[in-house]
Amino acid sequence: MKKILFIGIGQEHGPKQRMTKALLEKGAEYIYAKWSDLSFLGDKMYVQTQEIDFNEIGGVFFDIPRLSTTIKVAGKAKGSMDFHLENEMHSLLTILKEKNIYAPNRDFLLKHPYYNKFSQAHIFACNTIAAIPTLHLCDNKKQKIAEMFAVAGFDFPIVAKESYGGQGEKVWKITNQKELEAFIENRRNVNVVWQPFVKNDADYRVIVVGGECLGTMKRSAKEGEWKNNFSLGGDVAKHADEEMQKFAVEACRKMKLDIAGLDIFATQNGYLIIEANLFFGLDGFESVFQDLDVSGKILEMIINKTK
Repeated sequence: MKKILFIGIGQEHGPKQRMTKALLEKGAEYIYAKWSDLSFLGDKMYVQTQEIDFNEIGGVFFDIPRLSTTIKVAGKAKGSMDFHLENEMHSLLTILKEKNIYAPNRDFLLKHPYYNKFSQAHIFACNTIAAIPTLHLCDNKKQKIAEMFAVAGFDFPIVAKESYGGQGEKVWKITNQKELEAFIENRRNVNVVWQPFVKNDADYRVIVVGGECLGTMKRSAKEGEWKNNFSLGGDVAKHADEEMQKFAVEACRKMKLDIAGLDIFATQNGYLIIEANLFFGLDGFESVFQDLDVSGKILEMIINKTK
């Protein structure tokens, strides 16, 4: 079997630890590189100074194409800078497509390289997937927001999300006009999406791999909070709902996603997708599904695709 190219973000825990464990257990040969290790020279790609021989590569798995670095002044940390590597990811995926090398969600990401909360709302609509109504403005001017809220039929409370946030961060609940004006004061050009607040006592994370639902996790906010995320202290538990699982699998089929962690609300009028996460954490999920190896399932899919 050919080698697996595994590209991570450099953290020694989380996805790197899980996928490395799965690779070792399967006895798969692999090359590990951080996104920050990659270089491109013409049509060639390098890990540090070593050119990648794609004839040796059977499949590729990669973590989120984003990295953060610390800014130092006179040796002291003065903040951080985020690098968004969607262009680099697109170049990598183009090479893989040309050489017929499989990577999960390869063709989806080639079609939608700049995938975020704004673009995914458009994808849901184009694929007739029930989701929370989502509004995005290219200019967060007060008057424009008021006019488009009226067009969309939005009323307070409203949820505002920065398009590139994750794990419940950069998400705000806005309850009145005064809070809205304070919120947008310094966010004229920030990429934000607006959604009506959906009253709920929980949401659900469903993980789909290769057209199969691996399980459903219920997430409930801790007392006094409104966000259900495990990363923010929410409670998690196993949940059984066959119809929700079918809904999640069908959503992935429509979008042609190989793997996804779908966040879902169950409402009186049916299910609504909150987000379809292509790069999702597993701490909460595997704390309730302790006998389930999600990384192993993903690796099995990659190996099967390479045969």
